[in-house]
Amino acid sequence: MKKSLPWLVPVLILAAGSGGCRPQPSVQAREMNLLVITLDTMRADRLGCYGDRSARTPAIDALAERGVLFENAYAPTPLTLPSHCSLFTGRWPFAHGVRNNAFYALGSAVPTLAEKLKASGYETSALVAAYVLKEKFGLSQGFDLYDDRLDSGEKVGNYDAEIPADRVYRKFQNWLGRERLGPFFLWVHFYDPHKPYAPPREYLDMTRGDAYRGEAAHASHYIGRIVEDLERRGLLERTLVVVAGDHGEAFGEHGESGHGVFCYEESLRVPMIFSNPRLFKKPVRIASRARLVDVMPTVLEMLTGETDEASHGRSLRAAMKGREDEAPQVAYLESLYGREENNWSPLTGLIRGSLKYIALPRPELYDLRADPLERDNLLLKNEGQAREWEAELTRFVRDHRPDGEPGTRPALSPAEKERLESLGYVSSAAASAREGLDPKIGIVYQNRIAELVAALDRGETDRVEREAEGLIAETRDLKLPYAYTLLGLVYEKKRDWPRLRDHLLLAIEAFVDEPAQAEKFRGNLLELYQAGGQYGPAEELVRDILAHDPRQARALEILGEIRESHEDWAGALDQYLRARESETGNVSLGRRVLKMRLKLGDHKAAAAEIESLLSTEDGAAGVDLLFTAAMLRVEAGDGPGAEELLRRVTELKPSAKSYFDYALVLGRNGKVGPAAASMEKALTFVPNDLDAEMREAAAKTLRLWRERPR
Repeated sequence: MKKSLPWLVPVLILAAGSGGCRPQPSVQAREMNLLVITLDTMRADRLGCYGDRSARTPAIDALAERGVLFENAYAPTPLTLPSHCSLFTGRWPFAHGVRNNAFYALGSAVPTLAEKLKASGYETSALVAAYVLKEKFGLSQGFDLYDDRLDSGEKVGNYDAEIPADRVYRKFQNWLGRERLGPFFLWVHFYDPHKPYAPPREYLDMTRGDAYRGEAAHASHYIGRIVEDLERRGLLERTLVVVAGDHGEAFGEHGESGHGVFCYEESLRVPMIFSNPRLFKKPVRIASRARLVDVMPTVLEMLTGETDEASHGRSLRAAMKGREDEAPQVAYLESLYGREENNWSPLTGLIRGSLKYIALPRPELYDLRADPLERDNLLLKNEGQAREWEAELTRFVRDHRPDGEPGTRPALSPAEKERLESLGYVSSAAASAREGLDPKIGIVYQNRIAELVAALDRGETDRVEREAEGLIAETRDLKLPYAYTLLGLVYEKKRDWPRLRDHLLLAIEAFVDEPAQAEKFRGNLLELYQAGGQYGPAEELVRDILAHDPRQARALEILGEIRESHEDWAGALDQYLRARESETGNVSLGRRVLKMRLKLGDHKAAAAEIESLLSTEDGAAGVDLLFTAAMLRVEAGDGPGAEELLRRVTELKPSAKSYFDYALVLGRNGKVGPAAASMEKALTFVPNDLDAEMREAAAKTLRLWRERPR
């Protein structure tokens, strides 16, 4: 991330040589709870405590005032899942094996911070805000509770699914109300400020229309609420709070808008704060380099006294005590996003001292001290240095790579594994960087495609179609998947389903040797078949997808939908249950399972399903679900339970029918007075959704209740 001069100047200057001003972690720390807050896509230089005068992040700034702030903290990659894996394992991505979002899962052989703290007697919980960190991607190991539930309407396999900061805070409130016996480790993940930036209006106004800063302010507000809640419970003084970003965000500094492609400072410089009023008596700012892989060994040393020999990170405790010369000096960096998503060259590199090397077909070397904006590539003046840096990078990867491959990529066929090796994921990172299109060229194509997508949204369909066809022809040898995706969007916009089908078949064939891209096009074709009711081709394609990945949740769900269309309730239920094994917290899948259990007449299992759904925030506010639950409770003889559920229905969605149903249950429970009042509301409610037969029954029942002696 880019540094500006104010960002480099410490807000707080400690007296030189005054050891008493440094924090003194002690054995008291071993009695502490741990709260790790990760901020997705958070540049350090967009926080007030890092010098941004336009930021509105007082809660995060306050944590820095009660702790240690690392001015030069680095993520190893600009991607959410692999970066979090590095934070919670203390290992570089090539060692834990998770190199990108979505297609990888952390292997069980890699020990995590949660596992180690659980073994030390900690209760471990995680509250997650985005699909890319769902349980199936492996980070749940070691957690007693891993709450990755998102939206009730969340589409299965929707990698863009997320919840905002206020929803994360409600998860925290539910967690805080649980009873616990020993110390806790809680990880809270905020997806703000991630694209698309859409902060609530008050936060957008607060940051003068800057939506990114607005989302950061929104997250900060709820971090403040979390801190206040812990303080009210008397827990804050006994809780070490760690705040860290998983990666940054680019705003066009090197051609990229967003993150994932490059590893320039705007994408890798992240906030890192350790805070506790008891452990750190005065605020401290540390200029020496820190890495996300250092968090795990630091926390373990502070809380348990344990050292993690397998970690690639180093404990920062010595730096916290003032011995900054003992801080780590070398940082590894990588992004395989361009390789996997666009067929570009993989990007890897090292930072040593003030020098930053990026291995690409056109390699780069920057002196960050003299050139913090990374404008002057030193290798343009001395190409010979590139070979020295390449050799150093190769040695670094070799020396830190474990035996075997602990990270797993779900359902890779032998051919796909061989393909990964050929891409350089197992061989020399530096050597593989010489292969493929340099991302500096690739980003030009990506931005061109983004402009055409915007033009398509403006209705310039014919122009975009011509240019998309030309782009595919122009880049045929480069095999850019997004060029094919763009033309598919054109056919979708035109509702030209036959041409879309033929185009997707062509794309699958074009990327037959690129499993990640081919899978996406197969998924799009499957959705097309399913939407068009072409169940034969859809089922055939599902079987092809499941042959590559038997746990592909969306394919299993579609197979369930096909079974359901044939009224094969048992077969549909089996597929929905299999899909839910991959996405355990998906509420929409839970609703499908419930529907099939009701179709099969298994009311006992349906009732259990409903109770599970009602425990979710969205389920508890779902009128149809509440009504179904009430009817099942009536059938089971639980009148009071049915009454309470229908009362909630009248509050959430008052209508003549809801008051009618509520009145009948109240009458059944012997509460004639309230029943008559509710039935009167049913008859007088405007607009009235009771049909003539129901209105006649309501009037007759109301007369009978009123005639009863009181």
